[in-house]
Amino acid sequence: MKKPYIFLKDSPPFWPDNSIYFLTESCFLHFPYFSRDEQKQIVLDQIKKLNEKLGIPVSDYSIAKNHYHIKFYLKSGLLLSKAKQLLRGGISYEYRKRFKMPYKEMWQTRKTVIIKSEKVNWRVSGYIVGNLLKHREVGRFEDLRKNNFSSYWYLAKKYGEEEIQNLVRRVLAADEDKWGGIDLDGLSKIDMKD
Repeated sequence: MKKPYIFLKDSPPFWPDNSIYFLTESCFLHFPYFSRDEQKQIVLDQIKKLNEKLGIPVSDYSIAKNHYHIKFYLKSGLLLSKAKQLLRGGISYEYRKRFKMPYKEMWQTRKTVIIKSEKVNWRVSGYIVGNLLKHREVGRFEDLRKNNFSSYWYLAKKYGEEEIQNLVRRVLAADEDKWGGIDLDGLSKIDMKD
């Protein structure tokens, strides 16, 4: 049986065109570099630049205090390295200009996954938009909807609040590794009405 996703190494020989990518980056030693709204805004501004500067449509995002998740579509896989540089480099540059760095390093791990199944694509969306709830940075769906640092509001508006709340409830049980990556095998096995 083929896996409904593919993990990419940091420098694969190619990145497929016309693919949905899920990217997650964790801060060095899980330090809470983004614990304040103005710090999270730096990440959000760089995410917006993906579309403005590179024409990359972002479908889902979540910015937690020590990591972020983002899902986007690439017509040309060659844009992946530019997207990674714009995010990591841009966030680091802007952060260092505005805030004191407790460590020399800002980033620890980055994982990139190509989503190959519509079922996993939908579940990854739920996982991403519900991530602030999972990590208890917000306590209720109402707080999540009002939070600019998750695209939950967008999915709730597009598909209906009840549908997205049910999706998030189902996928919040998905496990993460110690670096914030999702256990996609576990996520693809979650019992959901499709």
